[in-house]
Amino acid sequence: MRRLTCAIAAIALTLYPAFADAWGTTGHHLIVRAAFGWLPTSMPGVFWTHEAEATVESFSTEMDQLKGAGVSFDRDWDPAHYIDANDNGTIAGVVSLGTLPGDMDEYDRALRAAGASPYRMGYLPYAIADGWEVLRKDFAYWRAFDRLAQHASSANARAWFASQRALREDLILHDAGVWSHFVGDGSQPLHVSVHYNDGGIHAPFEGAFVREHVAADAVSKLLGPSHKPAAYERISQPALMRSIGEYLTESNSHVAQLYAIAKRGGFREATPEAIAFATERVADGARELRDLIMLAYDNSLYESVGYPEIKVTDILDGRVQPQPSAFGGD
Repeated sequence: MRRLTCAIAAIALTLYPAFADAWGTTGHHLIVRAAFGWLPTSMPGVFWTHEAEATVESFSTEMDQLKGAGVSFDRDWDPAHYIDANDNGTIAGVVSLGTLPGDMDEYDRALRAAGASPYRMGYLPYAIADGWEVLRKDFAYWRAFDRLAQHASSANARAWFASQRALREDLILHDAGVWSHFVGDGSQPLHVSVHYNDGGIHAPFEGAFVREHVAADAVSKLLGPSHKPAAYERISQPALMRSIGEYLTESNSHVAQLYAIAKRGGFREATPEAIAFATERVADGARELRDLIMLAYDNSLYESVGYPEIKVTDILDGRVQPQPSAFGGD
């Protein structure tokens, strides 16, 4: 939850007994749980334990729990949770969700030319893109370490690479969990709109309502097959930003529907329409998280690791067999 005034919060509390931040702990956990349930068996084994899923779920609320860490942190990271898009899908009238700039620097320059900034309008698309790139690099190192743990030239080297693979698996779960928060925020329509809290419904909808009325099984049933590019199809930066923009545009398109349901008392009375709406929005976040995890793993094949950089494909094909010093030297 963001930018909720004390007055509005007090009104919300009179209408709903309790609520939580962002999608709420329940919402973010449901997104991770459903996404994990639909990951293909081709994904690394690090994902295939209940403990791994629980770890990612736990980290999925980390960026909300860290709010209030300090002035510098909050001013840097609070705008990562949202983007204030107008009804026509533009930010500050100059940037479109459908044609997002390729990186944060371009986005910043476009907004500042219009007298705005990412810190005022939010930069959720770039929080999603940054986290995806980190996960892609994590997977690249995992691929390399997994291969070298089995095929390095000495027992000592194989043992070292095995230890690095285990460490990288811990990092994957941490990084995927923290990043999943921003992916999840993107499916909450009020995180993608200038109308983020009209009437004080933001927190009650995403917190208490989801906790009390959205079921894990119902979310999972809505996911279906992935529509990501074919396996091992390399995605360009413009294509990545276009994909993220399409996801956020879809969320933004549901703002009017959300307020219409609220006006009819749907969230207060927990009508079937309101429950179906919230379930679909949570499922959209899970679908996007699942697809982006898969895409990060597939695209990690094209990354390079170590220093000087070594192509992952050269390691996997046995053309290069680096020593531990390639990953820990000067």
